[in-house]
Amino acid sequence: MVKLARTPPERTAEVDEVRPRRGRIVLRLCLVGAVADTATLLLRARDGGQAEMRLPADGYDGRFHVCLPLDALATACTARDWIWDIYLDTGTEGEPLRLGRHPDGINGENNVFLCPAQHAAGVRVQLYCTVSDNVSIACAREEKR
Repeated sequence: MVKLARTPPERTAEVDEVRPRRGRIVLRLCLVGAVADTATLLLRARDGGQAEMRLPADGYDGRFHVCLPLDALATACTARDWIWDIYLDTGTEGEPLRLGRHPDGINGENNVFLCPAQHAAGVRVQLYCTVSDNVSIACAREEKR
């Protein structure tokens, strides 16, 4: 008799909707392969940066709603350019889930922008999809003229 190992279902957090609104970006998120009543959005600065932000994710109808304040994203780092990688922490079942999105059903596209660039505190803030189909935020200080 051969016993076959069953692969556990993949647990992911995905962006359903992105709305830029008056100094913030509103995200509507869903869980796939996981269930949670509460969650926290976790932003970590990439490339060894120590900056980290946690934002409450409000639950509604089995999904989550999060407001990203542009001023906080723009002033949390002092580098010229940096990237925030985004996770959803459900407080259960291990590590936070990396936030993903398949905007057009095609996987592996790099630098697909999810909304127009926003500006706050002299920083350009751009929400985009990575080549791994994850969602990140690129921040770049604008040149003073």
